[in-house]
Amino acid sequence: MAPVNDRPRIMSSCYTGRAVNGESFIAEHALAFQISGSLKVYDGNEDKVFTEGAFRLSIRNKLAKFVKIPPPNGEYKSLSIAFDRETLMKVAQKYNLAAVEKVQALPVIELRNHRFLSNFVDSLTPYLPFSAEKNDPFVQIKLEEALLVILKVHPELKNVLFDFSEPGKIDLQAFMEQNYMFNLKIPRFAYLTGRSLSAFKRDFEKNYNIVPSRWLLQKRLNEAYFLIKEKNKKSSEVYVEVGFEDLSHFSYVFKKQFGFPPSELAQQNISR
Repeated sequence: MAPVNDRPRIMSSCYTGRAVNGESFIAEHALAFQISGSLKVYDGNEDKVFTEGAFRLSIRNKLAKFVKIPPPNGEYKSLSIAFDRETLMKVAQKYNLAAVEKVQALPVIELRNHRFLSNFVDSLTPYLPFSAEKNDPFVQIKLEEALLVILKVHPELKNVLFDFSEPGKIDLQAFMEQNYMFNLKIPRFAYLTGRSLSAFKRDFEKNYNIVPSRWLLQKRLNEAYFLIKEKNKKSSEVYVEVGFEDLSHFSYVFKKQFGFPPSELAQQNISR
């Protein structure tokens, strides 16, 4: 996957034939329109489904798991517009926009299905695919237009879009218990809890009396065991859900932890 800064600011996605699972640290605010199919988003607490015709705003520095679901015998299609920090700061300065209060927003917000948003999307489609060049003036114009349209439909989102502060120090234990199944490196967990890496490790060991990497592995494996044994899920489904990247590695560490592979636990369910 290309680094965020190297991707087109305005791009379309298309998937055919099967659901695509994944998860994301949302690095930038992004406006998206669901053309066909649906997107299921899990934020650590609950699922939210965005169906055909829905508009959504993804919020930077948030975590989400997602499933992209094509319609029967069709294609999953979406259009997204990502707002880099530099563009947001230029628009904020140009129009004297500033966040006046701190808002705790969900990772993905559903927007009103308003004609301003529909007309804006219609104005983009003749020009797809867009340039990936950072300073393409046409792209910059459309990014600015998108921001102004969002604010016209949802003026309260000014406090979200133009909040340039970094994550503040939060309750480490509450955050980790909610988000341990996201596949993040330890430095990213530290950043999202408002700590330096050294402070995060120190505070973590005070809370749990164990190093973060070991705690994460144990929590994920215990959750995987529960999902396979009690929910009858397959290891091929579970390994991504609990935060592993690779099925073979998951099977290896699962067997090391419990003394048998996840396939054997699943077989016990069948024979019960």
